[in-house]
Amino acid sequence: MIEENFIKLYEKSFRENWDLPCYTDYGEGLTFSYGEVAKEIAKLYLLFHHCSLRRGDKIAVIGRNNSRWYISYMAAVTYGAIVVPILQDFNPSDVHHIINHSESVFLFTSDHIWDTLEEEKLLGIRGVFSLTDFRCLHQCDGETLQKFVKHMEAEMEKKYPDGFTREDVVYTDLSNDKIMLLNYISGATGFSKGVMITGNNLAGNITFGIRTELLKKGDKVLSFLLLAHAYGCAFNFLTATAVGTHVTLLGKVPSPKIIMKAFEEVKPNLIISVPLVIEKIYENIIQLIINKKAIK
Repeated sequence: MIEENFIKLYEKSFRENWDLPCYTDYGEGLTFSYGEVAKEIAKLYLLFHHCSLRRGDKIAVIGRNNSRWYISYMAAVTYGAIVVPILQDFNPSDVHHIINHSESVFLFTSDHIWDTLEEEKLLGIRGVFSLTDFRCLHQCDGETLQKFVKHMEAEMEKKYPDGFTREDVVYTDLSNDKIMLLNYISGATGFSKGVMITGNNLAGNITFGIRTELLKKGDKVLSFLLLAHAYGCAFNFLTATAVGTHVTLLGKVPSPKIIMKAFEEVKPNLIISVPLVIEKIYENIIQLIINKKAIK
């Protein structure tokens, strides 16, 4: 049993690291501080309250690595919903199945992925939101989501007339034994299967990262692994956000050339990778250098 409460780790981190840079979208000039991320989460809370979302409702997220992917995930779990991350390279029929099988009521998605989906096949979805700017892409008949999102700033001013401050960061009290994540892995046969992940499962990885000082306040990391995979999500995202690390998100295909250029610019303190990426860097860059006549 993990002593640290998974959700309260983030309540504490957003308060303590308020002015530090939190998420940056690589090459797009967009950076959110911890305080700004907390404010974006608060806006989504207003949307969730408006729709009377309940503890345990499912919220699906699919798209390339960017700040709003992180914010959507964090808003869902700290609210008490269950987040359903979906691999962005799944085909549309798999995505339709996962959204329906998980009984997701909200979908946060990249615009280009939404263009490949058929809304009439998303049976329980009440609203779809863009990971570009959180605008409402689709609402179920009878919903008032588009109107609410357009007036979100006014709703924030009404809720926080003196401005949103670190003291306003108060997240749900939810024990670690509750399910907080449904992780749909690639299925060897048929459709992919959903794995139920509890707060203890998530907190175990994070407290390991904190205890071993994989990352610390003020460190920098480059996030290029798929966020719907547990490994990159656990350390590039969840551990990093819990300790006050600055995460730069690489939303492009991680080719060796792009990754090496990003490493040079970001100068990460820790690199979380998989063998395939390292092999590509070795074959396409390092081996070419050591095979040069002058080096030999």
